[in-house]
Amino acid sequence: MKRAVWIILSAVLLLAVIAILVIGWCGGAPGKGRECLFTVERGWGARRISEALADSGMVRCPLYFLWKYSPLQDSLPLQAGVYLLDDGMGPESIMVTIARGEVVPVPTHWVTLTPGLTLDQSIAEIAGSLDRSKELLDSLAADRSLLDSLGVPYLEGHLFPETYEFADSLRPVDILCRIVETGRESLPPDWEMKADSLGLDPEEIFILASIVEREGKVDAERPLIAGVFLSRLRRGMRLESCATVQYALGEVREVLLYSDLEIDSPYNTYLAAGLPPGPICSPGLPSIEAALTPDTAAGYLYFVSTGDGSGRHLFACSYAGHLANRRLVSDGTVD
Repeated sequence: MKRAVWIILSAVLLLAVIAILVIGWCGGAPGKGRECLFTVERGWGARRISEALADSGMVRCPLYFLWKYSPLQDSLPLQAGVYLLDDGMGPESIMVTIARGEVVPVPTHWVTLTPGLTLDQSIAEIAGSLDRSKELLDSLAADRSLLDSLGVPYLEGHLFPETYEFADSLRPVDILCRIVETGRESLPPDWEMKADSLGLDPEEIFILASIVEREGKVDAERPLIAGVFLSRLRRGMRLESCATVQYALGEVREVLLYSDLEIDSPYNTYLAAGLPPGPICSPGLPSIEAALTPDTAAGYLYFVSTGDGSGRHLFACSYAGHLANRRLVSDGTVD
């Protein structure tokens, strides 16, 4: 009997010693003198972080990290960012560093996408400002799997105009995703319902907004311009937008010739009925809001630039009124 008790006690003691050694090993630092820039992505939980730490060689056992962190998670939330870690810190030190948000400065570059840029112009601006490969960005812009993941049929019209700061370490695909997602987050919460009430699908809103962006110069007039195009659509009239012809030509010309208006392109709205097949640029938020809330109350069907550098237009409900406005512009008698 005594022998059995002795064996049991010895086994328990041995297991305890083994447990202490295992816990000590798991809780220790790998200690190989290696530093690591470790990134905690937004939305990562403790389990994902512990696995990434183990993969990077910063901790020996992800389960130990989780075990030590579990009672602290309510008071020490782990924060996203980039951290400079070394494998001599140990799980507790790493945990405190990430919980305190002691991130390292990350080199960044800025890029400004102005409203009205085409996809090619936006890609060129991103490539130049962020020192990235334009060829790679072009290939990503045509990547069907990326477009599907973003829920857009194409990137034209969806690279939201804004000023962005990007870490130099960020992948080009993540740059494009963030720009598209910034635009989506900027939309009014009920924008799809508003589109439906106008008889337009979500993509048609972006197409209409892109035309408004290129045709309008004064924000106060954008709802009127959107109203003109929507009224023409509802009446089965061609849009006859010079901006769409310029897109079809691939360049902005100060003066369009009559021969330009005959270009064979689905974007030539002097010949093709309805909206063009896609946006002609990336619209800013005022143009998107104008497309969602067009002003059709006055029944305008035509507009012409005043030509005085103010960016303003004269609007008319009839072709006769439009011709009269054009005479005012040509005579220089616009008030």
